[in-house]
Amino acid sequence: MAFLGTTDIVRMARTFVMELLGKRDMILSLSVRNFKGAYHGSMLGLTWVLVEPLLYIFLLWFFFTKAFKFQPAEGYPYVPWLMAAMAPWNFISLALSSATGTFKNHAFLMKRPEFNMSVLPVVNILTAIYIHGIFVAILVVMLLFSGISFTLYWFQSIYYLFAASTLLLGLGWITASLSLFAKDIGNMVGVVLQIGFWASPIFWSLNNFPEEYRFLLEINPASYILEGYRKSFIYAQPFWSDADRLVYFWAVTLVILIIGVITYKKLRPHFGDVI
Repeated sequence: MAFLGTTDIVRMARTFVMELLGKRDMILSLSVRNFKGAYHGSMLGLTWVLVEPLLYIFLLWFFFTKAFKFQPAEGYPYVPWLMAAMAPWNFISLALSSATGTFKNHAFLMKRPEFNMSVLPVVNILTAIYIHGIFVAILVVMLLFSGISFTLYWFQSIYYLFAASTLLLGLGWITASLSLFAKDIGNMVGVVLQIGFWASPIFWSLNNFPEEYRFLLEINPASYILEGYRKSFIYAQPFWSDADRLVYFWAVTLVILIIGVITYKKLRPHFGDVI
């Protein structure tokens, strides 16, 4: 596994897709169970899915527009403009943080030798997608009430959701595998997400960030996703309008996927020793 050729990558990708299709019922069942379990036992239950993001958006709106008098340089209504980036960031944050502990949380599946543990990060991504769908629904309502009309570019967000999921799959393999052997990985992921929150174009766009420091945001692959959602819902721009960043994102994602495969393959034989 020190080196992966094109043939190896294609073969592993085909095997992984076949595994997903073969175990799709179990994967969907686990994702639904995770979704319900996240709010099971609380007084408001699934209502928290709506309360938390709405409260957070309200606080951000109040402090940035009322206290600091901040407005996007492009002149768009601030709340939907902000929500267009917050929705994918919440998805990325939730999926990555939950994927980090997925192998440990589903240790009972190790007793089933026919089950490929590598599909478990997909379960967490699907769970995050359910919640993401609620965020997007709130975003659509905000857009319409703000006078931003529907365009076919809204459907372009599906591409960016797929791009984010692909990136998260590779990161999930890496963090979930390493966290079994290094307990600090979960804490490290939390710190990275905190830094990423402020180092991503959520409260500001790349265009109004100082040009000499803009590359610090552009090298963050999450920036491609966040700006992509704004292109889809706010700016009405096609995803191929910035070919350089498109190529950069998929090159980084491919590297992360390969590292994820190598990490998982190397450590998988030893999972039983630490779970």
